[in-house]
Amino acid sequence: MSTEIDINKLKAEIKNDKQRRLILFGIFATGLIGLYVLIHFSPHLTQEERKIVYRIPKYPHHIAELLNVINRYTENNQFYVLFAFIYLYVFMQSFAIPGPVFLSLLSGQLFGPIPAFLLVCLCATTGASLCYGLSYSLARGLVLNRFPNQIVNFNKKINQNRDNLFFYMLFLRFTPLIPNVSINVSGPIVGLPFKYFFFGTLFGLMPGNIIHIRTGLLIQELNDFSTSYQAILTLLGLSLIALLPTFFKKKLQELDEKGLNKSKKE
Repeated sequence: MSTEIDINKLKAEIKNDKQRRLILFGIFATGLIGLYVLIHFSPHLTQEERKIVYRIPKYPHHIAELLNVINRYTENNQFYVLFAFIYLYVFMQSFAIPGPVFLSLLSGQLFGPIPAFLLVCLCATTGASLCYGLSYSLARGLVLNRFPNQIVNFNKKINQNRDNLFFYMLFLRFTPLIPNVSINVSGPIVGLPFKYFFFGTLFGLMPGNIIHIRTGLLIQELNDFSTSYQAILTLLGLSLIALLPTFFKKKLQELDEKGLNKSKKE
């Protein structure tokens, strides 16, 4: 059953949400403290390694140098690196902080292609689900005040596609029409059921995860002046995969039109 969202009514219901915001801030602060502890008790790096790690990568060779440092570090501190990776990825994804894509680029070098793929899928889905939960329980006021128009438009699209929400969610994750962060924070507010959100996120992010992981591996190969046919074919394959959003964008528009026509008939 489709229901139109009333922004003003929702804002009135959560007008006094200072307690929720304080709890949200407390959770975020706790996460930052955990991150500080993680860094404070991390195994030591040399001075030169610290310069590379703390430098913001601006060029491909910066990423390659960072990967070399991390590879050496990982060999001696495997469990620490694994825990730090999971913690940082889920923390940033949960609070919609930019950075998980960069971690995805590093993951292939750290853990190998297949383990990295499984790990990134797990972290991305877990982080997005936590973001969904935080938005639903604690951050509704913040989201409604910041993105009222986007919430209304997204709610209309959800209502138009009630009969095929899983595939609609899948296409949303495939395409860049609606940013992933917007889906994470607005999903619970517009009535997107968690089961569709979860599985749509899990499977919908897989193509992007593959691209990020393989791209990170290729950066290292290209930095080593590898011009093998395998590297060239992989680049071509990634280019073809990158075209998938264009295809799914058309499918998504067809779903929107179909849902709109159905709602008009009703």
